[in-house]
Amino acid sequence: MTKRFENKTVFVTGGTGALGTAVGKRFAEEGARVFLADLNPENVEGVIAAFDGLPQPEIVGLNVTKEEEWQSVLTEVVAKAGKLDGLVNAAGVVGTAPFPIDELPYAEWQRMMAVNVDGSFLGTREAIRVMKKTGGGAIVNIGSTTSFVSSVDAIPYNVSKASVRALSRNAAFSAGKLGYKVRVNAVHPTWIWTPLVEAMLLKKYGSREKALEVILQQHCVDRLPEPADIANAVVFLASDEAELITGADLVIDGGRTLG
Repeated sequence: MTKRFENKTVFVTGGTGALGTAVGKRFAEEGARVFLADLNPENVEGVIAAFDGLPQPEIVGLNVTKEEEWQSVLTEVVAKAGKLDGLVNAAGVVGTAPFPIDELPYAEWQRMMAVNVDGSFLGTREAIRVMKKTGGGAIVNIGSTTSFVSSVDAIPYNVSKASVRALSRNAAFSAGKLGYKVRVNAVHPTWIWTPLVEAMLLKKYGSREKALEVILQQHCVDRLPEPADIANAVVFLASDEAELITGADLVIDGGRTLG
């Protein structure tokens, strides 16, 4: 490993989920001090095991929809580490069921927007407030290929991820023009083969084989991305190698959005 993040501190939300853990591990491999935040940190032993042989992450509780919790936890991070160099907003929720537009409950819309949009906004804003005082940094928001397409019955998720995309571009422009030395980018994955996605697809299609057969017909490659694929992209965008990249959309979809 190149140790691109040696002596740097990175904060990852959704940190004890499959994607957040993979992202945190990849940063640790590059030398970062890693903080993993989650609403109710789960599988902590498994997360720690994933970091075997690496600097252990610090796991903290955080409700990403609560402004005061963001301010408190980032104050604590800076008190411990001295600065914040990277933030990855990976916390997110998916729909509870498919709903066409005329049957979509307002509560479902509000739940999705609160976590996916408000959580990303609060994290981005609070990280910029910290980073501009401590030498700058990089923020990577996790969007989705669904931000580029429409849906019959997954509307709040698609709209929430489109909002994350717009947030990232506008935050990048604002922070850059104001001279804060903070870059903001978004990564947009297709289906990532995580336990959550696997459970959703098995429920819909009945078997792993059938699910992959149907889903991969939408793509130009023969597999879905694993969390490590997304982690590699996130680490690149947060690194100094990407110092001229801000406000960008990095799509990791195996060609899904080409058709």
